[in-house]
Amino acid sequence: MSADLATMAITAMTTSIASGAGSAVVDEVRQLVRSRLGQSDEGRGALDRFEAEPGAGDAANAVRDRLALALEADPEFADRLWTALRPAAAPSRSPGAVHQSIHIGGNAQRSTIVIGPVQLPRTKGVMVALVAGVVVLAVLLVIGFRTVLHSVTGDDDGGGGGSGDARRVTALKDSATAEAVLPDSGSLPAGWEVTQAAKVTEGAPDDCSTACEGAAFTATVRYEKEQPLAGAFFYVQAYDTAAHAERRFEDYRATIDTSVYSSMSLPAMGDRSAAYRKGIVNGEHAEAGVLVGTVVTWVTYRTDSGELSPSALVSLARMLSDRAQQAQNGTAPFARAEF
Repeated sequence: MSADLATMAITAMTTSIASGAGSAVVDEVRQLVRSRLGQSDEGRGALDRFEAEPGAGDAANAVRDRLALALEADPEFADRLWTALRPAAAPSRSPGAVHQSIHIGGNAQRSTIVIGPVQLPRTKGVMVALVAGVVVLAVLLVIGFRTVLHSVTGDDDGGGGGSGDARRVTALKDSATAEAVLPDSGSLPAGWEVTQAAKVTEGAPDDCSTACEGAAFTATVRYEKEQPLAGAFFYVQAYDTAAHAERRFEDYRATIDTSVYSSMSLPAMGDRSAAYRKGIVNGEHAEAGVLVGTVVTWVTYRTDSGELSPSALVSLARMLSDRAQQAQNGTAPFARAEF
């Protein structure tokens, strides 16, 4: 629920920033988000970049992840944000409202873009946002956010699998595809370097129990950075079916020692997700796992000084799970982590 609410807020804010077509609802949402995330330098930096580049997906994701964590930690803040968004999220009175059209027209004096019941000025900002899809998505939010978002993402129960689907569930075809899910140097912020080269093995790895039935490939890589010192180990395991991947994900979760690890809040990712943390000498250790169709992804994140940033773990986990989905969609993985 926190992740859904954060997505709704970011969608509304993106439209307002990119098009200049604000409203009382959006203004209140922006004020609430900035009052909360602006309490930290990291949050202010993420918001500043988002407002400067509303069409940049990684900038929006960075704000969304921080906002989802804040909503999870503060139910009262979540209620206030939902109250502010509720007028925009309310369903249209017309059952056929989701079938609104997009029309661009006007004359020499005035040119407009009409999306369903909403009319926008045909300015450069609106056109840029329209191309990025953010204006359409946010106007559809007004028409009926949840119904339309379900349609836009193509996340239906019918499976599908055609080239037009936004999300496919399919086995990775070879070791090269499994390795491509792992982040490369361009997928992480500046300063991260490989300290354990990418490795891919076929079949069930040595650390697997009988729950690894159907394992096709396991890919791993480790990165570290200095100032402050931190490290991340990325683990990707590809299965022949989604059912086998789900079994492995649940089996791994069952091995977590709850006397050592404590559960962490994590925005919803993939089909299932979970995160845990523990204190270590002079630092912290955290893990985040995501089940994505036929792939299980796991990120182990460690800091050797200072407090571990949950937003960094979320960004790393989202990047890896997004790359797993992109590979299943038949696209060369390109997702990046920003924090």
